[in-house]
Amino acid sequence: MYELLNQYIPTHVVDLPQKPENQNALEYYIKLESLKDVLEKLTGSKITDAQLKNEIKSANETRKLLHALYELRKRDLPPIKGTEMLKVLQQMHFLSPDEFRKNLALLLNELKVKKRENSGPRIMISGCPMAAGNMKVPEIIENRGGMIVVEESCIGTRAFWDLVDENKDPMRAIAERYLKIPCACMYPNDRRINQIIKFAKDFNVDGVVYYTLQFCHGYNVEKYRVAEALKEAGIPLLSIETDYSGADTEQIKTRVDAFMEMLG
Repeated sequence: MYELLNQYIPTHVVDLPQKPENQNALEYYIKLESLKDVLEKLTGSKITDAQLKNEIKSANETRKLLHALYELRKRDLPPIKGTEMLKVLQQMHFLSPDEFRKNLALLLNELKVKKRENSGPRIMISGCPMAAGNMKVPEIIENRGGMIVVEESCIGTRAFWDLVDENKDPMRAIAERYLKIPCACMYPNDRRINQIIKFAKDFNVDGVVYYTLQFCHGYNVEKYRVAEALKEAGIPLLSIETDYSGADTEQIKTRVDAFMEMLG
């Protein structure tokens, strides 16, 4: 795919260490400096440590605002729906950092005083990313009476949960932060299992919907370990494997209805 893509736009593939706890993984990943060299050559601009530190500080400010927003979702009646929150998070990939952060601050101030009267089983959705346009499953969950209070996905908590250390060498700090992301491609991935259980408890969820796209084998395989951990913790799980089409919408509605009824 990258070879084909390179015919249209400059493409650079970063090799990701898949054993983050290996003592050599961090040193290997710090060689992201090769990406820095590529970007400098492509743009004609030098990337300095001072610039990187400014961007790290800026990104951390955004992450802190998102943390504050998620704290509000721990309320008995969260002031924002899960589908609304996903649309907010999706804008992170379209707006400039400054514009996104400005809008986040305005939203946070509004939600601090906003009250919502709807209720329902508290749901965590975990698994594959839910990019813009891929809202079928979250919309079904909330339309059938569920209340999504946290998302453990690349469009959810994984995108912002850990801060970058502002007191370290910027390249090392960036590498350390991104190696912490508990993606399904990592091994061993106890960090993700533990994080799912922690989120479930911190956000007081009644059940977890584990969402996977067809042929996304990393998450499909890891679903087994997630199911085991949730069962041991006494947290109900509904597993949904689907695609981008609406062909299975009615089937998913039926399964979600049964899950919501079970949760009471």
